[in-house]
Amino acid sequence: MKPDRHQARILAMQVLCQLDVQGESFLESMVTFLAEEEPNVGTRHYARTLVDFAWEKRHHFRERIQASASRWDVKRMDIVDRNVIRVALAELTRGEVPPKVVLNEAIEIAREYASANSAGFVNGVLDELYKDMM
Repeated sequence: MKPDRHQARILAMQVLCQLDVQGESFLESMVTFLAEEEPNVGTRHYARTLVDFAWEKRHHFRERIQASASRWDVKRMDIVDRNVIRVALAELTRGEVPPKVVLNEAIEIAREYASANSAGFVNGVLDELYKDMM
């Protein structure tokens, strides 16, 4: 079944938030969480791919995010903002999705799931990250 990438990004952000709160022990629950939240196997697979990549690269991503958001300590960023950025960075790094799509999706997810200022914050950080990647 074709994945709903928008939904997969949301699920990946939610799983990364749980990992931030619960630690690696949540990895054992991730498959169950994804299965309960999403009936589409393709969507679950894409979400898991993003989570696995972002979690594996979390230390590297933290350094890159910190460099792009020099006025913000990554640990003190809003948990949703931080994880929307991580998901987007995972997609940008993997290079399978056009950057403009990744950036627009991240801004929309931040707008929907985070604070009123999150979309602008996420946009600013991702814009810097993307410039550094080019």
